[in-house]
Amino acid sequence: MKIRYLLFQIIAVIIFVPALATAQQNGEEDPFKNDPLFNKPLNTFFNNEREADSSSSPQMRVRFLNDEGLDYGDFLEAGPYNSSPLYGLYPNLPMIHFNRVDGLFLGLRKERMQWYDNAEFLGIPNIRPHGLIGYSFGLDEFQYTAGLEKFIGRKKHIILGGEYHSATSTDDYWRVGLNETTLTAFTAGFDYLDYYKQQGWGAYLLFRTNRLFEGGIAFNDDQFSSLQQETDFALFGSGGRFRPNPPVELTNGNEVDSLDISSLAFSGSFNPKRLLLSKAFTFSLNGSVEFADPGIGTSDFSYTKFLAEIVSFLNFERGGVLKYRFRAGSITGDAPSVKEFQLGGLGSLRALPYKSVAGNRLGDNQMLLSNAEVHFGAPEFGTGGWIDNDDFFISLFLDSGWTNFSSDLEDSNSPFTGFSDFKFADLEHNGGFGLGSSLIRGELAWDLRNTSRAPVFWLRFNPTF
Repeated sequence: MKIRYLLFQIIAVIIFVPALATAQQNGEEDPFKNDPLFNKPLNTFFNNEREADSSSSPQMRVRFLNDEGLDYGDFLEAGPYNSSPLYGLYPNLPMIHFNRVDGLFLGLRKERMQWYDNAEFLGIPNIRPHGLIGYSFGLDEFQYTAGLEKFIGRKKHIILGGEYHSATSTDDYWRVGLNETTLTAFTAGFDYLDYYKQQGWGAYLLFRTNRLFEGGIAFNDDQFSSLQQETDFALFGSGGRFRPNPPVELTNGNEVDSLDISSLAFSGSFNPKRLLLSKAFTFSLNGSVEFADPGIGTSDFSYTKFLAEIVSFLNFERGGVLKYRFRAGSITGDAPSVKEFQLGGLGSLRALPYKSVAGNRLGDNQMLLSNAEVHFGAPEFGTGGWIDNDDFFISLFLDSGWTNFSSDLEDSNSPFTGFSDFKFADLEHNGGFGLGSSLIRGELAWDLRNTSRAPVFWLRFNPTF
């Protein structure tokens, strides 16, 4: 059944690729143009001169299938969810957040890597400053990012940018929303992410087409430092719920306080905004490669990290949607634990403990993850049978995942080395159901390898993906 299902996904992609031409219609809204509050110039924002939000029309809401929840709808900030995949290489926490290492953080941000057309600085067109300034009450320090971007070309489809930064960041933003984590950490003491301090600088080049393709190149030279838990406050009961924050590296049982990594990264995306490619189907592809120690800057590690993801949506009946995500990753060379793969818990394998699928190490160098969800809900008016994500729906899901540490990859240049050891029997499987909307939803998940265990209950404030 698993093999037939994977073949179905591949065939569906091939069948619907010719529908791309129908998605490129003249006069449609630019899908790359996000509109969180601080994407506009501050003087425009404070003068109440924001343009009408065109994404509220039914047509745009269908095209942006994942625009609900606390994070994915870019209400205040675009963040890593509505930006280039390279955004995650830089400090990415919201300008107002709460977690176990920063405590309460209050700041102000002007977003990076956004494709909107109002760039101007000191009267010079097509130049835009960006940055973050804020104070961490847990670490008792100011944090910042400061950068500048230049739009190139008449269509402004190229961005050249760079920045200095010293701020808390995380690689776990894909698991659970950053604002969602702030809510659960502040109210109940559940912080689902791991954090590190990132200090250094970077430069990047982004490019895009009119609608469906986006790519980028980035160079970073950073120091990553371990952070400790600084608070156990929670609005409804404190103490004992926060997990220890892991070190950036664990060598021979000893924690490493900091490490230096210089890297050159490439990213490519097809249909990153998940526009509908036909009446009932769409998909998006994202891929990235990070080369550590490229010969520029200082790096304590030399590795190459490969990551690929496909997300698809199929409206197979009126009010019924099949959502599917497949992620695969591989690391060649020697990588620190902060860059390795772990699965388990919210956002990956929902019935297992957080990051419990990682062998006998802090992380592994191979990863496969499959998440399938079927949603049944009320169709949105005028959208041809797609569910209205503002209304309640029933969801059924199956999570499957595998990680492994292959010593052969440490001496290999091929990301496929060691995957011959993979067997379908090695996959962990979790299944369950949920009830709610994209904004608030309850889920029950069972470990299908051990069904005698009690199910795990999650309260979510974002779609899974």
